[in-house]
Amino acid sequence: MSLPTMHGTARLIDDPELRFGAGSGKAVVRVRLAFNSRKKDKDTNEWVDGDTFFVDGKAFDQAAEHIAESLTRGMEVVVSGRLRTEKWETGQGEKRSAPALLIDAIGPSLARATAVVTKASSSGSGGQGREAFQRARQEQGAVSAEDPWASNTPGASGNAAPAGGGWGGGSQSGGYSDEPPF
Repeated sequence: MSLPTMHGTARLIDDPELRFGAGSGKAVVRVRLAFNSRKKDKDTNEWVDGDTFFVDGKAFDQAAEHIAESLTRGMEVVVSGRLRTEKWETGQGEKRSAPALLIDAIGPSLARATAVVTKASSSGSGGQGREAFQRARQEQGAVSAEDPWASNTPGASGNAAPAGGGWGGGSQSGGYSDEPPF
């Protein structure tokens, strides 16, 4: 038997919480997710919120660091993972349990947003730290200091393509190439 799998689009209700194991130093990230069954009412032609399912997602090692560096509260994400039940005991000795999602894959939903993808280094821990990551993105012109969702869209700053967009490495204006990377 195996754990049931779950795939869907959710919203982060908090910033990811990155921690490191005391003994092992292993990175663990906690991501609080809300899945919502929003539907359009045919009679009123308005969107109506349905049931919401809240679940804590967890990822480990390099994936945990990448999630903490890349995702923030309010982002809509596409996530896939395995559901399980986490059990614990409170300070008063009461037994508790809650669903948890062991994240296999997660990333920003591109339905109403854009993203700049950077391949992670395969050496070391892979983590740059949240501040270093955001600073690098700002230097690339991918985001402004005030708006983490902002990008250099065509016409916004006179750029022909978003910073980090295209396939890059080409000899055309701005370093972009129309040739696919494969």
